[in-house]
Amino acid sequence: MAREKPDRNVYILGAGFSAPAGAPLVRNFLDLSREFYDDPRSSMDTDEKGRFANVFSFKRLMGQAREKVRIDLDNIEKLFGLVEISDRLGLETANTRDDIVYLIAKTLGIATKWPKHPRPRFEFPINSDPHYLHTFEQHRSAFQNPGGQRLVADMYDYFAALVGGILDHPERKSERKDTIITFNYDLICDHALRKLGVKANYHLDANLVTMDETETMSRAETVDLLKLHGSTNWGICSKCDKHVIVLSEKLTDDPYLFRTQTCPGCNESAYRLLLVPPSWDKSEYQSIMKGVWSKAVEELRTATRICIIGYSMPQSDAFFEYLLTLALSQNDGLYKLIVVDLVEPQRQSSILDAPVETTPGEVESRYRKLLDPMFQERRFSFYRGGVTDFLGNGNRALHDLGRGEAISGGVSHT
Repeated sequence: MAREKPDRNVYILGAGFSAPAGAPLVRNFLDLSREFYDDPRSSMDTDEKGRFANVFSFKRLMGQAREKVRIDLDNIEKLFGLVEISDRLGLETANTRDDIVYLIAKTLGIATKWPKHPRPRFEFPINSDPHYLHTFEQHRSAFQNPGGQRLVADMYDYFAALVGGILDHPERKSERKDTIITFNYDLICDHALRKLGVKANYHLDANLVTMDETETMSRAETVDLLKLHGSTNWGICSKCDKHVIVLSEKLTDDPYLFRTQTCPGCNESAYRLLLVPPSWDKSEYQSIMKGVWSKAVEELRTATRICIIGYSMPQSDAFFEYLLTLALSQNDGLYKLIVVDLVEPQRQSSILDAPVETTPGEVESRYRKLLDPMFQERRFSFYRGGVTDFLGNGNRALHDLGRGEAISGGVSHT
């Protein structure tokens, strides 16, 4: 008998989700950018190095304010916000705004392509049902068999399989729908879904977007991947501000292609990366991003479970709090709200020896302040071990998320 209401999981991803893949966090992003700038092995061309140098020059200029204002200019989000408002007020050239966006995308690209540490891998036993065996046989590129009825997979391929329904019982799959909402610019989820033959639906306005050939291929399986702050494979024409191009890879992977790509609307070669700053004002991008944001509210409004992974809900970005409040005010079927965060020992900042923004318990406190006490008691769970421990420690995630019939035992982190 079919369920009266679909079983809908919504995953909200922040920087902590991508960190195990090598993506830098807010606190060390610019340090890594400088490291890549200085390292000849990063293979940046002269134009790219010039972009990085321009951002570092702007940072030094803003550093003069430290005599009067306490601001952490090593925080990439704060620096991005300063560049954005300077551009809006005409205090800084548009080139600096485009350059910091390029620096963000290029740093993410290098860091996730050659991570300093191996990405986490999970091992798990699979159900002996022939359906599951056949399914995993079809996805040998993502799942390896070390022997017996056990499989090993990269953590992000495992997550994509979880979201894409590959780990579901076939009779229950039709009643389920999973959606990813992400604040991250990287392509970690995009690539993992594609590897499993699942197409990411970005929900950008089809009248404004040109997709490359690999993204327009018809695929039976799709997952809504709602990138609220844009993506490193999205570009917008800076001349007409109307046309968006979506590539299968990061625009920064081919600097020459990025600089020479022609807009079909105005026939100009003036694309810039479409990344939205995590700050108070996103109005400049409303016409392009409205469909993505509206779809996110719709999915949260109808979710039965919401799982937030690695998103600290920074005070500088009230957008998410408003989005969540708007959606949950009309959601009367939410079973559970799960927040996963990696709580580390307290550190001291290099800026005036002040504590860093996310001290132990601070992220949890932010969410609890947002939620009603009765809802917290009945529906809210907070996990402090981070994404790797949550997904790869026994059956905790499978139980809480109501997924994974294909797995017959505990998942372990290898």
